[in-house]
Amino acid sequence: MDLLLEVHRTDGTTIVFVTHDIDESVYLGDRVVVLSPGPGAKVALDLPVHLPDTRDQITTRGLAEFVALRSEVGRAVRNR
Repeated sequence: MDLLLEVHRTDGTTIVFVTHDIDESVYLGDRVVVLSPGPGAKVALDLPVHLPDTRDQITTRGLAEFVALRSEVGRAVRNR
């Protein structure tokens, strides 16, 4: 995960990352999009992630903002 963030930071590339891991989505993303299930999926949540650009797994995951974002994404996944 940290290597992917480093590539994004140094190369400035746009990355679309698909995952089923809530923590991973918040840690890696500038934005998390949760889709509704089934064919014809719709956007159930489009959440901007305002965490520091420089992240490390221990410090970032301990931030109150990270925990709040993780909870919001989790609720959206369970309620879609």
